[in-house]
Amino acid sequence: MASGSGTLSEKGQITVPKDVRDALGLHPGDRLLFDVESGDRAVVRKARPSRLTDIIATWGPSGEPGVETQRRLRAEWSVREHRQDRHRH
Repeated sequence: MASGSGTLSEKGQITVPKDVRDALGLHPGDRLLFDVESGDRAVVRKARPSRLTDIIATWGPSGEPGVETQRRLRAEWSVREHRQDRHRH
């Protein structure tokens, strides 16, 4: 299990120890979620991408323009949702 410590700056910033960054697969710009469990204990976890553009950015370059990728994925997801709706009814 990775662990470490950091110091809170005057701006409310903290450096995540390298062992923890490596264990969570963190990179500059990644978002973190903080859950306070009790008065002196918090759990930090890597936030999953929530926007389509964030998800696509994690895939790396595909050779296809980003807008075209989004259109293609939306069309594919629309077809899947339509199929799932038919099976529900």
